[in-house]
Parts: sequence; structure tokens; C-alpha cells
Amino acid sequence: MINYEDLLSEIERLMKEASKIFYDLDPQNNFKMKGRNDFVTEVDFKVQEVLEGELLKLIEGSNLLAEEKGKSSAEIKDYTWVLDPVDGTSNLVHGFQHSVISLALIEKSEIVIGAVYDPYRDEFFSAIKGQGSRLNGKVIRVSHNEELANSLIGVGTGGGRLGRVDETFEMMRFIYENTNGIRRIGTAALEMCYSACGRYDAFIEDDLNLWDYAAGTLIVREAGGQVINMHGEEVKIERRGGIISGSKKIVDELKRFTY
Repeated sequence: MINYEDLLSEIERLMKEASKIFYDLDPQNNFKMKGRNDFVTEVDFKVQEVLEGELLKLIEGSNLLAEEKGKSSAEIKDYTWVLDPVDGTSNLVHGFQHSVISLALIEKSEIVIGAVYDPYRDEFFSAIKGQGSRLNGKVIRVSHNEELANSLIGVGTGGGRLGRVDETFEMMRFIYENTNGIRRIGTAALEMCYSACGRYDAFIEDDLNLWDYAAGTLIVREAGGQVINMHGEEVKIERRGGIISGSKKIVDELKRFTY
């Protein structure tokens, strides 16, 4: 039987070690475009390569679903690691220091471990199913605020919304006019964690991949929050979709943007 506490400790060590690559390479002068506003760098490749080799040793027979190097269509098996080696690659390329490593472990069809590491602030967000969520070892909870007017909302506007400009700005206008403010950092995994620890009251972004939100989903839920998709249903392990995460009351207020 797997000891998830020991496994998480090893995951933290590996993610922190791999994050040194963020500083060792030069993403601003060494990147490729995968599509509009969609970058990939040697940092992405190297972090994934290093972690894949180590993670697969931790659980015999496990496999890796990840963004780069042909791993994006991997099968979900009994134990599957779900990795985004750099969530916030556009930020990395521009020197905007908000990029993280995001990692989840799926056991059959359940997310059992979630971990997100922000090397710029040395913040390690983590959760084990049924055991709560933590930031650098301290228990975190979602915001207690129940008033939309007093809320701070994170909004993602990634590449999936490029053809939906009017709809996107209508959503942002509503949030701007009816809340305490909007924030957009550009890394869904980190912003979900902000909705888990109360820095945001909620976070919303459409058209994400499983590696963007798998870890954050468990971290938010174990912090007492809710994560739904853009159809208003509880998020499972869909390969692609949108999410609204945070305190249940504010998530319910944002259901107006589901379809």
C-alpha cells in the first residue's frame, strides 16, 4: 500500500530540485511558438524530462500524462502522474515571474495527490485526498467571504478564448462592475491555489487541459472549496475543459458564465 505522506515529501523534493532549471536556462532567448500566445521553451522540456525519470520510479507501473514531448495523449492507468512542467510559459518567456510546476497523481479515476510549486516565492501548495490542503506545511482554507461585491476574482483569458472576444469582455465587465476587483496572473494552476488559500475568492478560466487544473482541483476541494466545469458540473478528470474554483458561495455566483 502506498504511503501518500511519504510520497508527497519525495514529490516536494523532486519539484524543488527540478525548479532550479527555471534559473539555469534562458527562456527569453530560447523558445518556440506552438500557436498564438502559446510558447514552449527548453525549460518545459528539461523539467518534464527530469521529473518523468524520477516520478516513474516512485510507483512501479505508473505512467505520465504531460504537456510536452508526445505525452499529452497518454492513457489514464491505475496510477497516472499528470504534469505541467511549466504552467505560465508565456510569463517565463517575458520574464514575468509567475510560473509554476503543477503535478497530480491519479489513482484509477480519482485525484489523490495535488502539488503546485512556485519557485519564485518558494511556495509549495499541496493536498492529499481526505487530508486537507497546505501551503508550506500550514493548513489553508478557501475564503469565508460570501458577498460577490466584496470578492476578488481571478480571470484567465488563455488562447482558447481568442475567438470569443466579445463574450470574454462581457464576462470581465460584469466581474469588474460587481466585485472588488479582477486579477489575471496567467497561470491557472497557481491561481487555483490562490482561490484555495483565500487570496482570491474564486478563479474562472475556460478551455484548459487536465494538466493545468488536476492538481489545483484537489487542492481547492481539500481546502473546503468547490471546482466546477463550464457546464456547472463537478470537475472530474476531463482531458479538456473550463473551471470555476473557490469558495462555494462565490463559485455559485459565477455559474452565470456556464453554458
